[in-house]
Amino acid sequence: MLIELLTDKYPGMRFWLTQRLTALVMAVYLVLVILLFVIVQPKDFDAWRAFVAPIWFKLATILFFASVSTHAWLGVRDVLRDYVFHQGLRAYLQIVVDVLLVFYFVWLSFILWNI
Repeated sequence: MLIELLTDKYPGMRFWLTQRLTALVMAVYLVLVILLFVIVQPKDFDAWRAFVAPIWFKLATILFFASVSTHAWLGVRDVLRDYVFHQGLRAYLQIVVDVLLVFYFVWLSFILWNI
């Protein structure tokens, strides 16, 4: 039944499911980070660097931000489709959002890996 819902017969279902899955990934990440904050409680700069230094934390943060970007892209796409009726303006605004999301993702990579 689920596979049938994800076919071309119901195109919006894939977007709906993707947005729910990204929300789940974000919720799990936030719970884990809050638990780590409560346990570790970094107090100075060196403690913060040690907190974010493990590779698993960096990968989890990249996964979190990929989920945020996908979630935001789908949400903005739906809002623009619902409320911006001029197709040229809608396309321009969607391109602006796409460029900003890619820029933020690259910026996050520079921050995490000190490139």
